[in-house]
Amino acid sequence: MANTLSRRQFVGRTMALTGLAAAGPLSPAFAARNDQLNVLCWEGYNSDQVLGPFRKANPGASVRAESGTSDPDMINKLRAGETSVWDLINVNQPWARDQLYPEGLIKPLSKDRFMPHIEKMLPEFAAPYPLAFADDGNLIGMPQRYGPFSFVVNTDVISRDMAEDQGWNLFLDPAMKGRYGVLTYDNWNVIHMCLTAGLNPFAPVEGADQEKFRETATAIFGGAKLLTDDLVAMNTALINGEIDAYFTGGTYTASPARYDGATNVRGITPRSGPVDGKGGCTWIELTSAVNNPDPSSLA
Repeated sequence: MANTLSRRQFVGRTMALTGLAAAGPLSPAFAARNDQLNVLCWEGYNSDQVLGPFRKANPGASVRAESGTSDPDMINKLRAGETSVWDLINVNQPWARDQLYPEGLIKPLSKDRFMPHIEKMLPEFAAPYPLAFADDGNLIGMPQRYGPFSFVVNTDVISRDMAEDQGWNLFLDPAMKGRYGVLTYDNWNVIHMCLTAGLNPFAPVEGADQEKFRETATAIFGGAKLLTDDLVAMNTALINGEIDAYFTGGTYTASPARYDGATNVRGITPRSGPVDGKGGCTWIELTSAVNNPDPSSLA
């Protein structure tokens, strides 16, 4: 995903915990397996803020983190045989439970070691968080960063109150044609277009609902002035007045611009929607132990 900040600030301590817990770096051809940790992750976990404490606690260890650009891309690395390369993988829910674990790409974590940490989390996660567990009851990852992810507006042009009240209908307003961009994060776009169409994205889209989705997708992409997967370019267009809003985004994508002083770049969560009256989305990252055939003893 992107630049710095927001998501990065959530990470520090929990990464140290999970990173120290699951082990298993590169193949033996690269180095001894007792002094490596290799992490495939979203941006932020590869920062000195996160990796520094682990490196300090393990002097001489080779700690490498590579940030991905999408969950499917990172998962496909493991499917292509890179389980022998990586020790930890950090993706959004629910990839771990529904794909990584059933395919044998990740392995369970020790409940004795990690449940005490989960119990100290916010109530929604200490409950505990269902997507951190497989159907067989095994703990398959530690929840880490999270945040709202719906759409973003320039509040100098569109007020926060109006955006929250209009919700996804904002992008179906004929007056908005040519005034917004679409951040092309494919799986998120599908979720958000379902919500815009008044559909539950977490239920099968069938029959007449498929046509409703098609019409909505055509309208959203047809009315967009800018299509890009580059959040920096999208924020720049928003700040420069080229667009007034962008479809798919939130605190994560808005944070770099806000950090630089553009506080008119604002992530919006709709006040209502088609899923039990709710219309907003939240991403929650899960860090899991890769099922490396040559596990490291570093942890």
